[in-house]
Amino acid sequence: MLIGRTIALRQVAVEDGELLTIWLNDPEYLGSFYNLDAVSQAGVEHSITSPQGVDVANYVITRRESGTPVGRIGSAFPFMPQWAEIFRGLEIWYQVHPEARRQGVGSQAACILINHLFNSRPIERIQATVVVGNDGSCGVLENAGLQRDGLYRKIFFLNGRYVDMHLYSIVRDDWKDEETYRRGRAEF
Repeated sequence: MLIGRTIALRQVAVEDGELLTIWLNDPEYLGSFYNLDAVSQAGVEHSITSPQGVDVANYVITRRESGTPVGRIGSAFPFMPQWAEIFRGLEIWYQVHPEARRQGVGSQAACILINHLFNSRPIERIQATVVVGNDGSCGVLENAGLQRDGLYRKIFFLNGRYVDMHLYSIVRDDWKDEETYRRGRAEF
C-alpha cells in the first residue's frame, strides 16, 4: 500500500470487481471525457487477475483514515510490448469518483504514484494523455509536475466524433529525487 497525506493507494483485488463494475457502468463516474462501454463483473474480474500489457499496475484510491474507495489510478507501458527494452517509460491514468472530485484527491494520487514509480523502477519518463477540454485532469497533471508536451490531433473517438488529446510528461531529470519532488508539490 502507498500511503499519502489523506489518501492511500492499494492494489486492486478481485474483491473490488463489483465496485469497479458499478463505477465503469456509471456515466456520472466516467464523466463526459470517457466513452460509456458496458462492462460485466466477470470481465472486470478477469482484467484484474489477467492484466494485459507490460508493467501494468492498478490501484484503488482510498481515504486514508476510513479506507473508503474514492477512485482508481494506475500505470502501464504505453506502446507495443516489443518496445519495452528501448522505451523506458510508463503512462499513468486515473479516475476519481464525482463525490471526491475537486478535493485534491487526483493530484495527491498522481504525486504518490509518480514518486513511487521513479523510486522503484529504472524508468526515464512518465506520461499521460488528456482529452482537450478536460481542464480538471490537466490541473491534476500540472499539480503533479507534468508538462504539456504537445497535442495528438483527432486521436480519440469520443461520443461519436474524433477529439484531440494533450500529451503530458515528466522525466527523471524533472523529478530528480523524492526530496526535490516533494519540495515542488503540495504535500502528498
